[in-house]
Amino acid sequence: MLINTVILFLRDALPLFVLLGMLIGQVAVTKRLLFGALLLGFFCSLVFIQQVDVLGELFAGTGLEVSLWALHFLLYSGVLLLGFGLFIRPASYLNRHQSWIVLVLLVIIIVAKGTNFLLYFNGFLNQQNALQSMLIGTLLGLGICLSLAILLYFFTVWLKRQFGPFASWTILLIFVSGQVTNSLNLLVQVDVIPEGVSLWNSQWLVDNESEYGHLLNVLFGYIATPTTLQVSLYIYLIFLPLFTRYFWLKFIAHTDRGENQ
Repeated sequence: MLINTVILFLRDALPLFVLLGMLIGQVAVTKRLLFGALLLGFFCSLVFIQQVDVLGELFAGTGLEVSLWALHFLLYSGVLLLGFGLFIRPASYLNRHQSWIVLVLLVIIIVAKGTNFLLYFNGFLNQQNALQSMLIGTLLGLGICLSLAILLYFFTVWLKRQFGPFASWTILLIFVSGQVTNSLNLLVQVDVIPEGVSLWNSQWLVDNESEYGHLLNVLFGYIATPTTLQVSLYIYLIFLPLFTRYFWLKFIAHTDRGENQ
């Protein structure tokens, strides 16, 4: 019970803390916004749980898995929107809209990850002699999550100061790309996409189900036995925005030179 609770925090709660640490280091997040996002996310998670049966009947019985995958893709889209304000639109755009973007990102990840979290605790609260182990596991899990969130916050701030906001945003992009890639397993479980053949097996190095495996999986999407689709999607999600920025900067530089001539 103790180990299960700690692993649950690493798998489902840690992504929220990772995202929160990176966002606070990237943009200004007020206490009011943070409290509002957590409260709204918790409420939306309860509503989502209440609609699990309804969602499960959609799309020929695959609605729940498709919905969860869609939430992860929306998370990625929100990070792209944040990046759009960094290197496409002027800074005023980011200043006006960053609070709403942060609010939406936090609510999405709470709903996407908080569903299993709430169901787990609701089930074990009804068991006898489980409360003590669950409380100890919760304290350990919270300690790990908070410690890592603080470290990521300072790392993001350092990156932003040393290399600019785009460098710290790239770390955020890698994180959400890993989340989207991992969520493909939801679609594989209901046969929406084929399982595919593994390109390699690094279980001997870091086991997927170990504590380190869960940690690396959350941070940058580590998978010990990735398929071709997972690797291709992961690379695509990361490098498409980076190449877009590169060619956009070249286009702007070429336009400026043409106007000066």
